[in-house]
Amino acid sequence: MSLDETEVAQRLRVFGFAHLPGAAADTVEELGHAFDRLIELPADGAPAERVTRFDALDEMPELRRISGSAWVGALCGAFFERRHQVITGDANALVGDSYWHSDGFYTTPFLRFVLYLDATAHDTGALRFLPGSHRADNGWLGEPTQHVIRHREDLGLTGGDVPAVVVESRPGDVIVFDTNVMHAAWHGDVRRQLAFNCVGEPVTETEQRDTRRYFLNRYVSGSVSIG
Repeated sequence: MSLDETEVAQRLRVFGFAHLPGAAADTVEELGHAFDRLIELPADGAPAERVTRFDALDEMPELRRISGSAWVGALCGAFFERRHQVITGDANALVGDSYWHSDGFYTTPFLRFVLYLDATAHDTGALRFLPGSHRADNGWLGEPTQHVIRHREDLGLTGGDVPAVVVESRPGDVIVFDTNVMHAAWHGDVRRQLAFNCVGEPVTETEQRDTRRYFLNRYVSGSVSIG
């Protein structure tokens, strides 16, 4: 894959997300087989609710190889401007809608790399983002974010009608985003998703505290969502 990591890092800083077409195209088949080892979907239809395996990096060397690949390292280096750590990884069978949210608003930036093993489109559960909503200097914290979360009551809009950038994807694409950015997915059936999260090597006490809290929120509290 040809990747200008500096350009992508700048996109992440400004907009909060980036679409990397074909970044994992050469591993789609093996990732699909690996997913099937971890999560067995019903042969006669969709599971009733989301199914998540949090030990994906330990159980899937195929995903771990991507998380440790040169292009991921180069992108994280350009974004964090220091060494980085891969702190979580998960495999998900997503079902239905995911409402507008961020993955907790942290002072420390975290990046989430997402790979769908099924095509996603506007009407079939593609990720969508509110550009710039990860940045406190854009005025998003507080009331504006709450208006989006209460879109029906405050804006008179369904979640899918909130103006946003919809990132349609094909198997082999990678979507990477700052976990503070507001994101959602609507109108989807079952989507097989693999993901891992990275953070710059914590240096300050705040960064160490945020990293511990982020890890615990994903693994212990059960507060995970599509992001």
